[in-house]
Amino acid sequence: MRAPCPVRPPSIAALLVLLLAPVLHAQDPPAAPPPRTALALQQDFVQIAAQVFPSVVSVRTFVRGATPAPATKEAAAALAAQSGWVAAPSSERDYPGFRPHRHASGFFVAAGDAEGEVLTTLTALRVDGEQLADLVEVETMDGQRMLADVVGIEPTLRLAVLRCAVFPSWAKPSMRPLRFGDSDTVPVGAWMLGFGDPLGPERFLGTGLLVAKPSRDCYQELLSATYMQATMLVPPDAEGGPLVDLDGNVVGILARLDVGGAGQAAGLGSAWALPSKILQGLYESIRVAGTTRSPWLGLSVMSRAEIATTRGLPAFTAMKKPNHGILIENVFAPSPAATAGIRPDDFLTHFAGVQIHAPVDFQRQLYLAGVGAAVELKMFRDGREYTATVTIEPRPAAAQPR
Repeated sequence: MRAPCPVRPPSIAALLVLLLAPVLHAQDPPAAPPPRTALALQQDFVQIAAQVFPSVVSVRTFVRGATPAPATKEAAAALAAQSGWVAAPSSERDYPGFRPHRHASGFFVAAGDAEGEVLTTLTALRVDGEQLADLVEVETMDGQRMLADVVGIEPTLRLAVLRCAVFPSWAKPSMRPLRFGDSDTVPVGAWMLGFGDPLGPERFLGTGLLVAKPSRDCYQELLSATYMQATMLVPPDAEGGPLVDLDGNVVGILARLDVGGAGQAAGLGSAWALPSKILQGLYESIRVAGTTRSPWLGLSVMSRAEIATTRGLPAFTAMKKPNHGILIENVFAPSPAATAGIRPDDFLTHFAGVQIHAPVDFQRQLYLAGVGAAVELKMFRDGREYTATVTIEPRPAAAQPR
């Protein structure tokens, strides 16, 4: 019979490992959970980009004439001494007798049965004064190029409505319009996405947060108060592109706003956008009226909500006011409104027989009537109604918004 094997006691090192194992494992950092929120937001951005980019276009304008020759002999010599790739400008191949002027971004929109209409900035179309470029080209994201007609413009807000008219090989490309959202319902702090299609293969997609909403619906006097502001750096070529919410709906059009005389730089890296509340109404009015000038009566207006906000609810409650209508905030002199005897603190209730409930209603009727039209306004002052007949004029240079 064999003797049993002696059992060796565990070593001190093994005992320490057994005793300290729970402590050592307790000090190990827990495994980091996957960044599900970030991944979900990224996927939302990817889906929005896929939804919006096909509707964004590049807008290029051309003017008649050959490309200017170098101004001096030195400039001509420097040009001749250049080496590397040399190619004729595409405008000389495609549009003989025209030279490039400017470019910007835009996007397809639609009202009713309209097709192929583009909203963009007037900046790209302007040449000198009120003159517009001789030729306008729209290029889609997939490289298809079309010639477009100018349906109408709004000079004060620098808006233009185009309609694609001449198509390559006479085949219409896909022109999917974007939907308008409600800029009023977007809260400060909400995610915003800006899109643009600069000249060439570049694309622009910016993300940011809404930091300021418009404080006024009327742009007749204080222009910057009608714009949205978001934390986003926007290149100049993206002006005219859409600003969208997380549903991919247009809540504004990207713009360069001259704040304090320093252009967009005064916005400290902010993106400015005309909100959809104003943009949609102007688009529908401009395309119907085909306007090329800013109609003007010489008055600025306030909604009832703006009265309560700026003057206080007790003052608003104490005011004598009609059942509907908007307040005349200021009157410019001289102007059609001043000549007709309209005063600040009057209420505008009807425009050419149409009830007015908000500043957007007034702006729409103003554009539909157009420059040169004589219209009857129903007003309310100190508890009594009166009428005033005014003739709409083009906005003079002296009355540009601040």
